[in-house]
Amino acid sequence: MTEMSVRQWQERFRAGDFSSKDRAVQCEAGWYDWFCQDDALAGRLQKLSKVVMGITDPYILDHYYVWFKNNCPLSGPLYDDIRFEPLHGDRSGKYFVVIRDSPHEAHKWTLYTGRHGFEQPEFTCGNVRDMLRHINSMAPESWRGNPPPEKAMHPPQKKRKEAER
Repeated sequence: MTEMSVRQWQERFRAGDFSSKDRAVQCEAGWYDWFCQDDALAGRLQKLSKVVMGITDPYILDHYYVWFKNNCPLSGPLYDDIRFEPLHGDRSGKYFVVIRDSPHEAHKWTLYTGRHGFEQPEFTCGNVRDMLRHINSMAPESWRGNPPPEKAMHPPQKKRKEAER
């Protein structure tokens, strides 16, 4: 698995670099762990690619990479997820997972994030458009290193007498 930015992944996907059913190609695309047959990975990637290709937030595009996991629950069918992880630095609160068709979730698409402790979904929906709308608007300024204006540190105001001295 190669850690390339989401933007680079999109470019390579558009170029057809991940269309082969070859196991090595699918590993290059980001498959890390799977229980399905190797030749099923390319088809599963096509379904998951809708999320990755729909990312437009510049911060996520340039500061994250993706990898894919095919999950085998104790009961129920196999299901897939996409993991978005920061390319560099601390991932706490920034790592997030998009799950597709889990038998344990109420909706087709489910988002878990580190900022919510992975205990409960942050967002669930029935279609990829709604999921993308949420993902593309969720990267807070604190992820980018710029606190929102109301949270920015301001130097303490000098009292009037100190200012007059």
